[in-house]
Amino acid sequence: MFKNNFFKLIELMLVMTFLSCNRENIVFNEFRDLPNSNWSYLDTLNFDVLIADTLNNFDVDLQLRTSTDYKWSNMYLYAEIDFPNGKSRADTFQLFITDKKGHWNGEKSGLLVNFQYSLYRKIKFPINGKYRFKLNQAMRDTVLENILSLELKITNSKEYN
Repeated sequence: MFKNNFFKLIELMLVMTFLSCNRENIVFNEFRDLPNSNWSYLDTLNFDVLIADTLNNFDVDLQLRTSTDYKWSNMYLYAEIDFPNGKSRADTFQLFITDKKGHWNGEKSGLLVNFQYSLYRKIKFPINGKYRFKLNQAMRDTVLENILSLELKITNSKEYN
């Protein structure tokens, strides 16, 4: 009896350790669904992130979900980071949706396509506090159709800090 309980306890501890290791790496992870699968250039997606660690490096990734009816081969994205001290950083990204032959760069499942993009690698947040990530589409169409959702994920950098 004691031996059985001991092995069950060890097994439970191993499972919990495995699950917690994966989650410790994630600092922030949040989805934004787009109403009617449309993203207007006027619609800013805001992500508020509390940062307490000013010593380590972080990776900032974006997951984009579209339907297979998305008509462009790319997407331009404006990203602005507002710092707790009132300063900001602005960047423009080109996200490649298809390759030159028109094949999806993301993982297709039925009528959905998921894309993973690295926005920032090994960045530091110099000040403790709330950072606001603001994302806007920057395409010539004022409303992008067939954009289902975006996810912003911040993790401890996989590379040595």
